[in-house]
Amino acid sequence: MRKFLDGVYRVFGKLAEVGSDKYLHMFVGLVVSMLSCKALHALGCLLIFALIPAFIVMVAKESVDKYYRKEPFDWLDVSAGVLGAIVGVFLFLL
Repeated sequence: MRKFLDGVYRVFGKLAEVGSDKYLHMFVGLVVSMLSCKALHALGCLLIFALIPAFIVMVAKESVDKYYRKEPFDWLDVSAGVLGAIVGVFLFLL
């Protein structure tokens, strides 16, 4: 039991190290992919294409950060958004 609890604490410790910005990117990616899945399902297309709009939105957001807010382009934010999009596709399939 002690090893299990130590493992749980390690997992939550790693999650706590991730910046809250990444969670917001994941949420936006999830929402964009769910909306895209709804539209693609109505059109009878493959749901994997729902990852494309999420990727475009994430890259556009990071580009705005880089060129207008003078912040560095962060590929980890883009990957967090795409991860949220993947979760959104799987949730839509449920």
